[in-house]
Amino acid sequence: MTGRRQNEPPSTGNRNLPLKTPKGTRDYGPGAMALRQRLLDQVVRVFRQHGAVPLDTPVFERKELLAGRYGEEAKLIYELQEQGGEPLALRYDLTVPFARYVALHNLSSMKRYQLAKVYRRDNPQPARGRLRKFYQCDFDIAGAYDPMLPDAECVKVVCEVLHQLDIRAFVVKVNHRKLLGALLEVCGVSAEKFRTVCSSIDKLDKMP
Repeated sequence: MTGRRQNEPPSTGNRNLPLKTPKGTRDYGPGAMALRQRLLDQVVRVFRQHGAVPLDTPVFERKELLAGRYGEEAKLIYELQEQGGEPLALRYDLTVPFARYVALHNLSSMKRYQLAKVYRRDNPQPARGRLRKFYQCDFDIAGAYDPMLPDAECVKVVCEVLHQLDIRAFVVKVNHRKLLGALLEVCGVSAEKFRTVCSSIDKLDKMP
């Protein structure tokens, strides 16, 4: 806990330093934080109604865990300076840390939610809300279930969250990896090129 005398301004340590946030980041004042917290509370309420429990994972993971999990996107991972002989990197999303948690604790099933910041060394576009540090709200179901039941529940959760946030008109698009894989196989795409082609398809809706 830190404190300052009343009316004493915070010190930067150097009056000549440029007073701006790092590229691809921004500050959030009290008003924005109050709005964010209200929205996140509504999202958590829906997650809990579906029986999900909260989970928190480290903001950084072992670099070897993250490497090779994201295809071409791996170049966007923030690597940290090696400390104590253990190469580390900031988490790119919340899914890989969750998979690591399930495997580490040898869990047969788990339904969890996590609302936390993730970091991507991307080309930021602040005007479009694309930053290098942002929140992800994850709802995941791990374990063996009847086919498509967890998938259907996840779609239902998305719809309930959007209704809870009073989003009146929306479209939910479903990306099914197995269906996509079958389509690419029929088109003659080799297994070695699967990740690259998927990455290209993912970028189609971002192109003019």
